[in-house]
Amino acid sequence: MRDLIWEGLRSLAAHRVRTVLSGLGILFGVAAVIGILSIGEGARQEQEALIGQLGILNVQVRGKELPDGDEDRLEVLRRTQGLSERDVRAFEAVIPGLVHVGGLREFEPNQVFPKPDDDAKDLRFIGLEPGHLAGSPFTLLAGRPLRPEDEHKRSRVCLLGTRAARVLFGNLNAVGKKVRVEHTWLTVVGVVQTGSGGATELEGVDIADRSGDVMMPLSTSKLAMPVPLNTPVLTEIQLTFEDVAGIPPRVDILQRLLERRHRQQEVYELIVPLRLMEQSEQQQRIFNIVMGLIAGISLLVGGIGIMNIMLASVLERTKEIAIRLAVGASPRDIHRLFVMEACLISLLGGILGIAAGFCVSWTVALVTGWATSVSLQAVVLAFVVSTLEGLIFGYLPARRAAQLQPAMAVRIG
Repeated sequence: MRDLIWEGLRSLAAHRVRTVLSGLGILFGVAAVIGILSIGEGARQEQEALIGQLGILNVQVRGKELPDGDEDRLEVLRRTQGLSERDVRAFEAVIPGLVHVGGLREFEPNQVFPKPDDDAKDLRFIGLEPGHLAGSPFTLLAGRPLRPEDEHKRSRVCLLGTRAARVLFGNLNAVGKKVRVEHTWLTVVGVVQTGSGGATELEGVDIADRSGDVMMPLSTSKLAMPVPLNTPVLTEIQLTFEDVAGIPPRVDILQRLLERRHRQQEVYELIVPLRLMEQSEQQQRIFNIVMGLIAGISLLVGGIGIMNIMLASVLERTKEIAIRLAVGASPRDIHRLFVMEACLISLLGGILGIAAGFCVSWTVALVTGWATSVSLQAVVLAFVVSTLEGLIFGYLPARRAAQLQPAMAVRIG
């Protein structure tokens, strides 16, 4: 095998131009496969991170805006007042398999001190129950989280997201500092990191920037800014379940319960991260299959190019083949030599194509700002396919070379 490899390398080195032209098709094909799959992998990872902000075991019930018209608004309000704490208690009593459940209220205060900079007024002020915070994925960076007793005692405390802490207090340690919301002073008890720090949309669902949250107990938020009349108390209710398998049937129970409690009024929407992930994965699979087939055509063209070049090589090297046969080489040896040359061309093209694929992925990320990620599976797939192409498309030329008779080969040469 070692002699065979050296013989193949010497033959390829003796015909550099032909070798380069043969390998270019494989190089471009492998680079296309890796580049396209890296775009798909980057999108998948980004979507999983976004879904992770919601929590795969969570289900959100989000309130919708009430109709603008007075008559339409009053008609809805006659039937339902929107999401409230009574809904939370009903969910606790009826829906099985709940680990946490809690409501969230979002509001916009008129006065905040320290006053945020003009370019950072999009801080989000929320009051939330312990069950909502317990089901939300976050990392405590400093201080402590909100506790159930804070809700019961209407404690004047708050948690800050990383961006909110930076906007309000700069680089200072925010824990222990005071924040005034309207006329209520709150003590910062902790700083948390939540989400990826950017508002975005996934499958038509808005995912808020949680890094700018100023979080306080729900009862405290009502002290800071009472709930206006004819306005839903809660903006969102979050439910956290025990396991993924139990989510679909319990979502059906939740849907029926909401319809009955709110008398068929569309004042809410259900956000099920598990369904979002399934939809995202299905779309990603379709994307990878379609784009993989397109890139595979490039590899196929490269393989056909190798076969054509090798067939031409057999005709050019008939005298060499005749001499090898005359001095004792068997047809099997000739066959193995030409297959080895085809495989070496594919291997070289594949290795260079992998490097080019990394460059394509990096360039796409730099130019477009898209998230890309070259996975090990993509590299292995491209490398294996390129190697198999050398075997498959090198077989016919090698077989033709092995079938030459010495006397006929000499006459042709």
